[in-house]
Amino acid sequence: MRLRDKLTKVTSRIESGLHLVNRIMVYIAAVALFGMMMITVVDITGRYVFSKPISGAWELVSFTLVGASAFALGYCQIRKGHIRVDFLLKRFPGKMQEALTILANFLGLAAFSVMCWRVVLYMQYYLSITKGNATDTLHIPLYPFVLVLAIGTGMLALVLLFDLAHSITEVTRK
Repeated sequence: MRLRDKLTKVTSRIESGLHLVNRIMVYIAAVALFGMMMITVVDITGRYVFSKPISGAWELVSFTLVGASAFALGYCQIRKGHIRVDFLLKRFPGKMQEALTILANFLGLAAFSVMCWRVVLYMQYYLSITKGNATDTLHIPLYPFVLVLAIGTGMLALVLLFDLAHSITEVTRK
């Protein structure tokens, strides 16, 4: 077996694993979204029916939003569900479309890699301080939710890396 075939097989397995992890993460995101909805319904019902809102409901909804959005990023990219300007892209010739796709994948990879790195540094900051690293109402530590954001942006960066590799491979095959 040639080296290229071995590399293709290994990267294919890694990509399949990445897709599986992102699929699991999107289910977690769906649970978080459901949790947001339930917290909001119970809070509003408690506020207007029983005059007893949930203390810290805004904090809970904010944190579940982090999980719902960050954990869905990679899966959305796999499904090509992010907004693209196809009506503009289709006006260019085929080679230009391929070049712009490579550029977009590269810029997305660079942006989300930097974002992941900076979020990890932000999490380290929250771990290093003793005051101001938890919410005001419920005193929930902030770093786990910053970690969730780092995982979500990191997974998106990995998906974009494979998308970039696929788009470059498509161009070189022609």
